[in-house]
Amino acid sequence: MPLPTPPLDDRSFQDLVDEAKRRIPLYCPEWTDHNVSDPGVTLIELFAWMVDILLYRVNQLPLSNHVALLNLLGIQLEPPRAASVPLTFYLSAPQDQTITIPRGTATATSRAGGGEAVVFTTEHDLAIRPARLEHIVTRYREADGNVAYHDIPLARLSSEFAVFSPTRPQEGDALYLGHDVNLDNHYIGLEMNAVRAGGLNIIPESPPIVWQAWTADGWRDTDVELDATGGMSFSGQIRMHLPVMARSEINGVDAYWLRCQVTPPREDQRPYTTSPILRRIEMVTWGGTVLASHATEAANEPVGRSDGSPGQVFHLEHTPVLPRHEDERVEVWTPGMADWEPWIEVESLAESGADDRHYTLDSASGEVRFGPALRQRDGTVLRYGALPPRGAEIRFSRYRYGGGTNGNVRAGSLTEPRAALAYVSRTSNRSAAQGGLDQESLEQAMFRARHLLRSRYRAVTPDDYEFLTLDAFRGEVARVCCLQTTAGAATSDRSAAGQVYVLVIPQLPDEEAQRYIPLPRLALGAALQARITDFLNERRLLTTLLEVRSPAYKRVRVDAVVVARPEVDERRVTADIRAALERFINPLRGGAEGTGWPFGREIYLSDLYSCIQKVDGLLNVQNIDLYWIDEEDRAHQADRKIDLLAHEVVVSDIHNIEITAE
Repeated sequence: MPLPTPPLDDRSFQDLVDEAKRRIPLYCPEWTDHNVSDPGVTLIELFAWMVDILLYRVNQLPLSNHVALLNLLGIQLEPPRAASVPLTFYLSAPQDQTITIPRGTATATSRAGGGEAVVFTTEHDLAIRPARLEHIVTRYREADGNVAYHDIPLARLSSEFAVFSPTRPQEGDALYLGHDVNLDNHYIGLEMNAVRAGGLNIIPESPPIVWQAWTADGWRDTDVELDATGGMSFSGQIRMHLPVMARSEINGVDAYWLRCQVTPPREDQRPYTTSPILRRIEMVTWGGTVLASHATEAANEPVGRSDGSPGQVFHLEHTPVLPRHEDERVEVWTPGMADWEPWIEVESLAESGADDRHYTLDSASGEVRFGPALRQRDGTVLRYGALPPRGAEIRFSRYRYGGGTNGNVRAGSLTEPRAALAYVSRTSNRSAAQGGLDQESLEQAMFRARHLLRSRYRAVTPDDYEFLTLDAFRGEVARVCCLQTTAGAATSDRSAAGQVYVLVIPQLPDEEAQRYIPLPRLALGAALQARITDFLNERRLLTTLLEVRSPAYKRVRVDAVVVARPEVDERRVTADIRAALERFINPLRGGAEGTGWPFGREIYLSDLYSCIQKVDGLLNVQNIDLYWIDEEDRAHQADRKIDLLAHEVVVSDIHNIEITAE
């Protein structure tokens, strides 16, 4: 007996009627009577009945016909997507010349566990330049209360100088280090020779300072990997990863600037009572970081030789092909040409003229297709795209293939270079790779086709907005919620008829999405927001006002008192309870289904009791206090539940767990 064929469209008669009624306020707001006695509703039911009969017949088609229908609709299987991650190359020692890591350098995960290695290749060349300290400036508040800048000539580094205020360092005091060489994404080291009597009172493991770099967006924290100086209290090294920097002027000097600034001490810190005193500072380069993707690169692959006929088809050797970069393209060479001629990839040849050097590429099959020629009734021939001349050699300059979810590797796993690299001691990814997706299955394509048939690539209903956004931005968007107002729903000046709000939660790596998530990590980036807005603007109704933004996150804190079993480790139980709460009160993995806390769904004390009681090692839960945190970090206790508006979703704050005797 053959397996049942999934329906191409699973809408019932009632679904069709309800969908049509929901569209009435958008197209005809003066139509207010939606009862079955209304003649218009009778017409809706009549057409819904006709569509229902049509859908029944369509859903009887065998699977092969479904595939043919997908091709007819222009729906192709989505190719896999490659995970990407910043990959750091660490030098064995600082070098006096620039070290270049070429594009396509491969690094893999270890095969110690017996599994197959996952290979990543660099996206572009990495030039690791030698660093050199050029300028030193200090800033602190003088005795008269004015903030002053002081140049420290490099010639004075043989003598001692105070890093911050010579009397007593205060919040805002800073040390500026300038260099003239662009060190974007470099891993640098600061060699410091300090006077041991300086930098007193602080806890060396946690000094009240922050290292920052000047960027196009202002001062940005650097990633300090090592501080062996105890906040510059004694001699040693400080090593840090730099972001993409920008030049700026400090005290009349134009350069790339780092700064070390005194911050208000936290609970686990103590303030400086004396300034650190340095005799020498030296800046060196210990490595650099470049973007790498889970892909293998093929370069200058011969595709075939043209016979001059229309509609020629060639196939690449490796599939599936990943999305192309600007320099990844078909190139054609004919005898007598000085160089290979680049051609342009297009989605469809339907708009191509006879002289346009266009082609299409099916990412799943690796099929390269040139333009056809169609004969008209009057005998003329229309060409859709130019044709490579007869005898012309055709090659693909470079392309990447691979991808998939197995590329979403953990942080610190890319440690095995595939070839020896001069002066490089090791490689590592400091964060988890993300963005990897497997190739779309036929069942997924059929599911997507059902939604596309409903929306016809247009965004009308909230479901349309949500589906189109998730479909177009797979791997970048985790969840979408669309809120739509109608003519009768406008209740304030902020909510106008026809206003659509698309609330987007970005995708995060799995290991990060299941624990405490700082709010900045959930922010919708400006670039992604603009791309989503442009995409939906092309598909919305002209009368619709569209706004794409992040949801309103409501921070929730739980204070719980529990009784643990005598034989269990209390620290483990505490950690397990916090982890359970962070997974449950979570916009990405939270809620009863583990698919993210529902938008607008209130959170009850009973939800939290149920969550905590599932933790192993507990006897009972004595008490739970529930709080929500406002924008000013003030806690407000809830009585029985926390209510949420439609555009709000909960996110976990830092929970307090107390274990007591029974």
